[in-house]
Amino acid sequence: MANERERNYGSQSSGYSPRNEVSRKEYKMKMETEWVSGRKQIDNATIAWANHFGEYLAGPKEDQAALTTSQIRKFFGEVKRIQANFEKYADDVPMLSAKLAYAVGRHKKPERIKVFYEEFDAAIKAVDGNEDNFNRFVKLLESTVAFHKFHGGRD
Repeated sequence: MANERERNYGSQSSGYSPRNEVSRKEYKMKMETEWVSGRKQIDNATIAWANHFGEYLAGPKEDQAALTTSQIRKFFGEVKRIQANFEKYADDVPMLSAKLAYAVGRHKKPERIKVFYEEFDAAIKAVDGNEDNFNRFVKLLESTVAFHKFHGGRD
């Protein structure tokens, strides 16, 4: 009997995997900033977005535009530093957009990192100095990082 992954994605010999599928199509789902502001609850739709987005960012192995684990973790580390003492570092939240913009400028093939910037720039703005909003933002980022790794994000 086929295991759960094979039922969902086919056997490895079929050549189909979710990672291959997203690499063949354009990224279409968009983050809803209401997830950050709390006007919409973080739910299964949120997780579906994070899964799709993490998969898109991972891209196929040979794609030089794919985000690497180290690139995404560098940004994630900065976000976690702010979260550790939000009261002290709240003024650093808007600077996260500038850090992402710099990463886009440095990347040789910025297609995917630019989409990452666009998605999370809107989320950064939705934080609006509110710690609860920031914590929801962190959950979205954590989910994206997890699915990026799950879908084979390269180091």
